[in-house]
Formats: sequence, C-alpha cells, structure tokens
Amino acid sequence: MKNFAIPFLTAAIVVSAMFYQAATPDVTVAKAPDVRLPEIGGYAWTAVEPSSAEIEVLPKDTRIEKRRYTGDDGSWFLVSLVVGGKSKSSIHRPELCLPAQGLRMESPHTIDAGGVDWRTITLVSKDAPPFGFAYTFFNQDGFRTASHVARILRDVFDRSVFNRIDRWVMVTVVSSRCDDAGLAGFLGRIAEGGL
Repeated sequence: MKNFAIPFLTAAIVVSAMFYQAATPDVTVAKAPDVRLPEIGGYAWTAVEPSSAEIEVLPKDTRIEKRRYTGDDGSWFLVSLVVGGKSKSSIHRPELCLPAQGLRMESPHTIDAGGVDWRTITLVSKDAPPFGFAYTFFNQDGFRTASHVARILRDVFDRSVFNRIDRWVMVTVVSSRCDDAGLAGFLGRIAEGGL
C-alpha cells in the first residue's frame, strides 16, 4: 500500500492543479517591472543600441536597454537590461548563447553583491584577454535569483497554479574585470541603483 501513496498523491495534486487552471481560463499577464539602468557615481556611461539580431529574434514586447559604464580607472562594464514579454522566449539562460559566440566559459559560481545573487563566469576567447560576465533575474514580485532553474520553477508554478504570466527581468554584465572583487564592487553599485 505504501508503494501507491506517493504516485497517488502526486496524481491528485497534478489533477487538482489542472482542474483549477481549467476553471480559471483568464490568464493574467503581470505588469512589467518599471526598471531602468541607473546612473552610477564614478562611472561615465554611454547608451548602446540593441543588436539587429536581438531586435529580430526576441518577441516584440521585449524591452532592451544597454549601457557601457567606464570607471575612472579605465575598467568598463557593458550592462544589458532585458524586460521579458508574454513569451517565455524573451529571456533565456546566457550559457546557451555564449559558446556560439566563440567564448569558452570558466569558473562558473554565484556571488552576493549588494544583497543580490549574481551568477558569474570568466569568458575566454582566442584573441582577447579573459573578461568577466555576470547575470541575475527578478520578476514583478521582486523574486530574485541567479539560478535559471529556480527562475523556471517559479515561472512554471505561477503559470500553473496562479494562471499568471510573470514578467521577468534579466540583467547581464560583461566586464573588463573578471575577479570577484572587481565584479562585486560594480554589481553592488547596480543593486544600490535599484536593480
């Protein structure tokens, strides 16, 4: 009898969720977070236009903002803010596209900067010195994670149980600094700026 308890309970939960969703056909689309890239003291910045590939490939209701920040010491940080639309294809795990750009990924790990978890990776290419890369996600409810898996699970739960399409934000940072201290200092400043 014990062997049937777990499958029976799992089936009961799944079927209940399906009936709940079927009984509430109106899907709610969450309001997108109203976020912008901040000005950061000690850094000059210039706006960077999204690439034509980003404009063509991403769904039309995706909002992209990019800035290149340059510090007084010459270090630079290219920050992209992507606010996803209704489609799940607005935001993806960066590890999917980095190798296609000819980059080798090394030392992936998560750091805390300004109370926000960031996934960091050192990127290596043939013709350039290594550089840093970091990313994090958050949604309209303020749920934050550097884990793509945690983001997907939250999204699946909200779509299945609450019948709600979350609006996710992905912040990525490409940096001339690949050391944790150099990245964390800048990422903490972004967090202070509201991201």
